[in-house]
Amino acid sequence: MANPEERPAPPAHPASGSARVTAWFAETRLAELIDYIRDRPDTLGTLIVVVLTTALYLYTSSRDRQELDYFVRLADAMLHGRIYLTEAPSWLNELIPKNGVWYVAYPPWPAILLIPFVAVFGVGFDQHIASCIFGGLAVGLAWLVFGRFALSGRVRLCLTVVFGFGTVLWYVAEVGSVWYISHVVAVLFSMAAILVLLERRWPFLVGLLLGLAAISRLPVGLTAPFFFAIIVGLGWPPRLPARGQRTRAFRDGLAFLIGIAIPTAGYLLYNEARWGTLLDQSYVLIPGVLDDPIYAKHGILSLDYIPRHLYAIFLRSFNYVDDPPFFQPSWYGLSPFLTTPLLLWLFRARWRDPRVAWAVIGTGLALIPIVTHGNVGLTQFGYRFILDVQPLLFVVLATVFERGMSRWAWAASIVSVVVCAYGLWAIGIGFVDF
Repeated sequence: MANPEERPAPPAHPASGSARVTAWFAETRLAELIDYIRDRPDTLGTLIVVVLTTALYLYTSSRDRQELDYFVRLADAMLHGRIYLTEAPSWLNELIPKNGVWYVAYPPWPAILLIPFVAVFGVGFDQHIASCIFGGLAVGLAWLVFGRFALSGRVRLCLTVVFGFGTVLWYVAEVGSVWYISHVVAVLFSMAAILVLLERRWPFLVGLLLGLAAISRLPVGLTAPFFFAIIVGLGWPPRLPARGQRTRAFRDGLAFLIGIAIPTAGYLLYNEARWGTLLDQSYVLIPGVLDDPIYAKHGILSLDYIPRHLYAIFLRSFNYVDDPPFFQPSWYGLSPFLTTPLLLWLFRARWRDPRVAWAVIGTGLALIPIVTHGNVGLTQFGYRFILDVQPLLFVVLATVFERGMSRWAWAASIVSVVVCAYGLWAIGIGFVDF
């Protein structure tokens, strides 16, 4: 008789074999997923940041706010092959009439981004939902951008949280009105341009992304010197690249300029189709705008408006009232250094760092049309125009905190989030005035 230990094992039952194969496959795929995440920590981190930020933006967004849905209606018009509206709802009082139709005054890129949403959900789509999604994506890109600096994990996370919830981006994204969604889209594409820039690849794409940000908020285009200087390696003080690197610098600089020229040319043609000229005449054509007390004396742009912007940027604070909660947000605005105290650390930046010097130059250029504009941004929480340069300001902050973050900076980060959360809450209960 054969030894039982030498007998061959009985064939496995088909069901048990299938189960083992399924289990093996599941374990293998799970192991591959774990390895994938371990090898690419930014992938999971970015996903978490985008999902959580978008969810919190949506959760804190008001459900009973009247939508200034210019862009939704323009997106619908574009789906039907038009760049104008055939009707003018009464609540859209900044439409520009011409030859029996109406044109939207603002640069069109947000409307183009809304086309897929409107194609699926129709003209009744709630614009602020897209705004929250775009805002969440912008904060996810901020997480990736800060990962390109020599920051600790905690500091990187801190800057990301402040970027998303310690600045006026939070309020602007969750409101999502026509002016606000333009800011959000500009921040999104500016951060995308910075990310590609720091990867030291695809200068054409850097220019294209920045150009798209600019045809959402025109002043953003003036930050171009920062991107150009980093791409061609101008350094600081400015100097030409080494002789052996000049050919590549010229090629990359040209690619960047071609990239930014494409959206610019598209916008000029858009103006030609609307107004019969390449120049942007949108704001001066809004009915009655030049009779508004804000613009009546000096027009849309004037050096006389600089003091009111400096007051809004550096001095404007909460209204103090006798009843709790006492500190009332003002629709006129609040200083960015009050809504985001962490910005005070900008003054610790080192000018000799080319990233800092060129970011400051780009910021200064972008602020020229902002501080000479008659409107300081009202109605608003904080000073919403700071969003046009917020990406560059946080680049500077990242260079500062590469040297470490002090306890005071940590405290300022917490206060930034608390102040912005308080502002949203106060406005939400109607505790706000001019």
